Amino acid sequence: MEREYQTTSETTFRNCVLTSYDYGSEQLHILRTTGPLGRRERIPIFEHILKINSSGKLFYTLDNRGGHEIELSPEDMDVLNNLLMTGGINYVRGAVITSDDAYSILVSMANAKAKAHNFEVELISTTNHDEAETFVVSKLRECLRAEP
Repeated sequence: MEREYQTTSETTFRNCVLTSYDYGSEQLHILRTTGPLGRRERIPIFEHILKINSSGKLFYTLDNRGGHEIELSPEDMDVLNNLLMTGGINYVRGAVITSDDAYSILVSMANAKAKAHNFEVELISTTNHDEAETFVVSKLRECLRAEP
C-alpha cells in the first residue's frame, strides 16, 4: 500500500518499535513487536502515544508477524483502556497482524470490554499486513471526512 502520510517519529521500547505518522489532523501509530508484549511492556508505549497523539482518537496497527507471545488478561485490558481514557483517548481503531488464531479471542474480548465501558473501540485480527493497514487507514480517513 502506498503511504499518504509522513513519518514523525520512531521510538524503541522494550520488545517493540513504535513508528508514528502524521496523516492530516490525525496520527497513525505502527507497533512492531521484537519480543513478548504484555501489559508491562504496553504501558510505556501507551504513555508515549498519549504525549504525542494529536487528538482524542487512536489509530494503530500491531505487527506481530514475528510470532512473539502477546498475553493480556481481562484486568490488563481494563488497565490499558483506563490509561487511554484518562489520557483523553475516546476512540480507537486498531488491527493486530498475527498468525496466532487464539488472538482473535483477545480481540473479541477487548471489543466487548470497551463497549461495556462506553469506550469507542473497533479492533480486528488478521494474518495479512495490507488488510490490517487498509482497515485502520480507512477508519482514519472516515474520521477526516467527518471533520467540519
